[in-house]
Amino acid sequence: MKVKIFMDQRPSVLEEQINEWLDYQGSAMIIKTETVVTSVAEKPNDGTVPTIVITIWYEPPAQSQ
Repeated sequence: MKVKIFMDQRPSVLEEQINEWLDYQGSAMIIKTETVVTSVAEKPNDGTVPTIVITIWYEPPAQSQ
């Protein structure tokens, strides 16, 4: 099992990133997803901003040999 994490402030950017990743994966099996809204500082000593974090647990497609 593998884990992929996406983070951004904008839902449309996350949607685009996830769709591109899924296209690249081909036939990966999604086991579980989790979405959290949290506060993240972009740089040390910066203030925090609301950020959407999507975590996907998945099984990659079997390698053909």
